[in-house]
Amino acid sequence: MAYLNSLLTFIERNPVLSVGFNIILLVISGMVAHFMCKFLLIKVVRKAFFASHKQDVPLEKDRRIAEKLSNFIPVIIVYYVLQFMPNMPASLVAAINTICGILFFVFLSIFFNEMLDIVNNSYLRKAKRKNHSIKGYIQIGKILIHIIAAIMILAVMSNKSPAIIISSLGAVAAVLMLVFQHTLLSLVANVQVSSNDVLQLGDWIEMPDKNLSGEVTDIALHTITIRNWDNTISRIPTKNFLTETYTNWQAMFSSGARRIMRSTNIDQHSVNFLSQEMLAPMLAIRGVNEPLTRLLDGRDPTGVADSWFIDNGLTNLTLFRHYLMSWLAERTDIVKDMYIVVRTLKPSPAGIPLEIYCFTSSTLWMEYENTQSAIFEYITAIAGQFSLRLYQYPAGHDFWRLSQKN
Repeated sequence: MAYLNSLLTFIERNPVLSVGFNIILLVISGMVAHFMCKFLLIKVVRKAFFASHKQDVPLEKDRRIAEKLSNFIPVIIVYYVLQFMPNMPASLVAAINTICGILFFVFLSIFFNEMLDIVNNSYLRKAKRKNHSIKGYIQIGKILIHIIAAIMILAVMSNKSPAIIISSLGAVAAVLMLVFQHTLLSLVANVQVSSNDVLQLGDWIEMPDKNLSGEVTDIALHTITIRNWDNTISRIPTKNFLTETYTNWQAMFSSGARRIMRSTNIDQHSVNFLSQEMLAPMLAIRGVNEPLTRLLDGRDPTGVADSWFIDNGLTNLTLFRHYLMSWLAERTDIVKDMYIVVRTLKPSPAGIPLEIYCFTSSTLWMEYENTQSAIFEYITAIAGQFSLRLYQYPAGHDFWRLSQKN
């Protein structure tokens, strides 16, 4: 014991050894505090924040918060231990205090950033609206935390009040706006996109100008991530969704129906007035009698003269259109409560476009395409029964057949 007292007396009399010993003591106290926080803070955090969880179940959130707390608590310990070392030079004390202040606000900002990440993850896991993202607001909060931390660090380094630092920022406001103009634009765009619900996670969007078509997987402050249907990833600036044209297909999925609007071309030379000779193969088709009876005002089709069809303007294309509308209305994969229209469009050199306009009961891409394909495959096959020809440009086989006839 006497040897220890003599050693301490010798150290106190030597300024260099005294300062070195105090610094070593500060480092040891910081390391001890750090390791104690690493091992003991998980229980404290669990009781304070996650008391509802079982104590024997390790939680990732416990470790993340405890790790961030263990960073800045040793800084506080070092700061207060330093106050009990009167033999330290004033300049060194001021330097250590400044370093402790800087580290404290750095670690404090990291802690609050981690808390914001935990809030975001908890929201995504527990929120009823899984497709709504608050990541943009979280990033705004992180920016504010970094700004406040930077102001406090400047105040510590300059030994001035934070109010003076904030008041002096007015002189460089124009420069800051120029430097952070993209961030400010993205901030406004993100708030508008999130608050108006014009875009949500999981939405299917198309941007023809950029050749994009896919699902929204992430909505951040500066960019929106889209996973295209070819499994490529695209990132578009958030502000582009306020200035550029895009299509959001989510409303279609919400309605429960998906539109078919496609046309096929009818050869104009095959359109003729109905006649009894022409009606014979048509009456053999199931489902023709009902639309034909409506067109004939209840008359018997076999007893109507050919001149009546001419006088009333009833053509094979007219009957074909009405038959297709009745046929579509009977399909189980077509919505009956929405428009079912079969119409002819403006004639062109490629023939008369016959357009099908209806809505499928399934919005899934595969089922939608199967329904659409089945409809037009049927039209292609059944048109000949109505003495109609589908138009297509002549191919080599057509010229060969013509040469064989000659």
